[in-house]
Amino acid sequence: MALVVGQPWAWAVVAVVTLGVPLGLFGGMYSVLLAYGKVRRGGFAPACLFWLFAFPLARLLQEVLTRLVLLGEPGLPPKAWGFLAFQAIISAGFAIGFLWLHERIAPQSWRRVSSPA
Repeated sequence: MALVVGQPWAWAVVAVVTLGVPLGLFGGMYSVLLAYGKVRRGGFAPACLFWLFAFPLARLLQEVLTRLVLLGEPGLPPKAWGFLAFQAIISAGFAIGFLWLHERIAPQSWRRVSSPA
């Protein structure tokens, strides 16, 4: 999005890294929960509940870390509670996409990785 609005490409890289790393870590945590049987495969409610907390936290980390890298000082977004509430609302859409990814795309990759060449 930073590139679309004409910001320097380095800002876009910072935005991608500061959001991609937390989302990757949380996605890995969800996969571990799935592997240990703590979360039912294909269950929307557990995925939605997990991302209800994980997605807003990842977005908050992105905001704080991006500000730290670009301005040299960490800081919360204005009206942080409203920001977190909005991120919690849109986390349901992210949970649907993540669940779909685990159900449709990941099993094909797992078969490819586990089958001998």
